[in-house]
Amino acid sequence: MPEATRAGASSPRLRIATLNVRNTADRWRQRRELVLAQLGELAPDVIGVQELRRWPSQTEWITRRLNQSLPAGPPYLYHSAAKTGLWGLWEGIAVLSRLPVVERGSLDLRGQNRVANWVRVRLVDGSLLEVYNAHLSSGDEALRDSQARLIMDHMATQPEIPKLVVGDLNARPASSTLRVLGEQLRSAYALVHGQEPTKTWSTPLRPGVGRASVIDYVLVDDHVEVLDAWLTFDRPAPSDPTLFPSDHYGVAATVRLGPSDGLG
Repeated sequence: MPEATRAGASSPRLRIATLNVRNTADRWRQRRELVLAQLGELAPDVIGVQELRRWPSQTEWITRRLNQSLPAGPPYLYHSAAKTGLWGLWEGIAVLSRLPVVERGSLDLRGQNRVANWVRVRLVDGSLLEVYNAHLSSGDEALRDSQARLIMDHMATQPEIPKLVVGDLNARPASSTLRVLGEQLRSAYALVHGQEPTKTWSTPLRPGVGRASVIDYVLVDDHVEVLDAWLTFDRPAPSDPTLFPSDHYGVAATVRLGPSDGLG
């Protein structure tokens, strides 16, 4: 996997990822082992996860099982956020991090019960990074645009700290929502490959549910250099070519902090 930009050698490399896990629908008891196995292989420093069942806690189950499988090193801790209203009894999102979290918070995105959450993590060299995890609204582009603007406004409160946004944004690359986010952010995958992947939704887990789309992203600001990016959670069960970790593919990126030639 080629490097997208030049980077300062002193900054530690980080692996960042996103996955919409599809709650507990569509054969969760069979596919959950695929999620755990591929998550363990990926070993992200920070991952944003969307569509997590609240009760019983899918976030807690994934985190506990993942930590049990770790060979060494710091465990994953999670910061979760429930959807607003009654939907919060059913579903939410979470950030899992092996890096120390020095601050965290959540944002009400003011529509379709959607939320975002964020963590500020400390790297081994003492520098800070903010990772925002979002699941934006579906079907209403104007609402998605306003939700993207809420995230951007919150990011602007700490302009000196490098930032990433990950998640299921329910927005295609040419959408107005990506133009809003593009005022400060760029797609890690597109920086590496010159274009977005063919699709991040849907997978053979749910064939024929809609037109293939790119709606999942790792986005970086000008203070983050992208070294690599790829699709992940993209392998089926060996015995069943229709059983995938989710109806979304994940996106992962290797990054480090510093000015990015690729963002100009």
